[in-house]
Amino acid sequence: MAGQTIREPARELPVVAEADVVVCGGGPAGTAATVAGARAGADVLLVERYGCLGGLATGGLVIVLPPLTLGKHQVIGGIGQETMECLHSTGEAAYRNERGASVFDPEALKRVSDEICVAAGARLRLHSWVVGTFGEADHPEGVIVESKAGRQAIRASVIVDCTGDGDVAALAGAGFERDDRMIGLPFRVGNVDIERWLAGRAPDGGGTRTIHEAAREAAGYESYFGISPVDVEPGVVWGNNHMATGDFLDPEVLTRMEIRGRRAAWDALRVLRERMPGFEEAWMIDTAWQIGVRCTRRIEGEHRLTFADMQARRRYEDSVALGNDFRDPDLVYEIPLGSLIPRGLDNVLVAGRCISSDAEAMEPLREIHCCWTMGEAAGTVAALAADRNGSVREVPVDQARELLTDAGAVVDLPE
Repeated sequence: MAGQTIREPARELPVVAEADVVVCGGGPAGTAATVAGARAGADVLLVERYGCLGGLATGGLVIVLPPLTLGKHQVIGGIGQETMECLHSTGEAAYRNERGASVFDPEALKRVSDEICVAAGARLRLHSWVVGTFGEADHPEGVIVESKAGRQAIRASVIVDCTGDGDVAALAGAGFERDDRMIGLPFRVGNVDIERWLAGRAPDGGGTRTIHEAAREAAGYESYFGISPVDVEPGVVWGNNHMATGDFLDPEVLTRMEIRGRRAAWDALRVLRERMPGFEEAWMIDTAWQIGVRCTRRIEGEHRLTFADMQARRRYEDSVALGNDFRDPDLVYEIPLGSLIPRGLDNVLVAGRCISSDAEAMEPLREIHCCWTMGEAAGTVAALAADRNGSVREVPVDQARELLTDAGAVVDLPE
């Protein structure tokens, strides 16, 4: 019954791997951290709970990106830009507008993520869930993982938490703020007559707003529901949505949302088939197999990045990355290293949608392109820290910034 407890016997755990750096979570932040750390000379092991890399960009079907440039200025460089160039070169990504926003094939990103990690010399361990840390309270010696092979330990000098939820930092004792936002479950629909649909959306084509709203209501989406063509896949439309808020660290809530999200996608498609021009013969390709959690924990770090800082274009001596706002790509801002260092932990870094920030700043920070830049910075700093007894605070910031710049990353706002 709920509320009861059992006692688990103490046991010896086998140490199955050792590394200079262990990266926990293989989404965009984790992939970039892994590649950057390995390229900087560290022995890096990436641990991922699912069977592929990419996180919400692949398993979550979040397949759109804002511009990586602002006019002639590169905003997102380094590994993020390299990844997108690779996808564009093979026709597996396409530009959505004249400013450079992109859409990409999530299956292609899975492959590219594998390839760049392996080419960098990193090791991958999939199907493994990080469930704990061990060692000193402020300087953990590694992480504990659960998998089909049982409960095992991985020893590392530096830990990079790219889990999205800040699981590892929280398990190690870091403080955090909670930030529960709208969850979603994107989906893809095929066999759509795109020309007829877009013609119907035009003001002189009769308009389809009423039909779209009927589909949203039938699905039960609480606020946003959007559908857009996927330019790299003819006849394919992408659906994104906001279902509800909730405690998305609770597996019971996540289970309800997964089931609800799949049902909602089909309910929306039923209305579109019946009423939307061009959707008469449409069929469901897939729903995301990774639920779209937008934010849970924000780790308390050495510096708390605020949206006011971003709007003021505040500059930092320890800036290690740039980001922009998907709602307003003209808003470009610096991300300081202090926001990636959990307060009270000596050899742990965080990157992705759990860094130290206020709630409003996290809205743009949680996006894929920003996760790439934060991950690359964290991986580079982790590699340097591995030569300093794992202490991330002992890393010379100028050296980290120089390495990042030499690798094509952008760390300072343009004049």
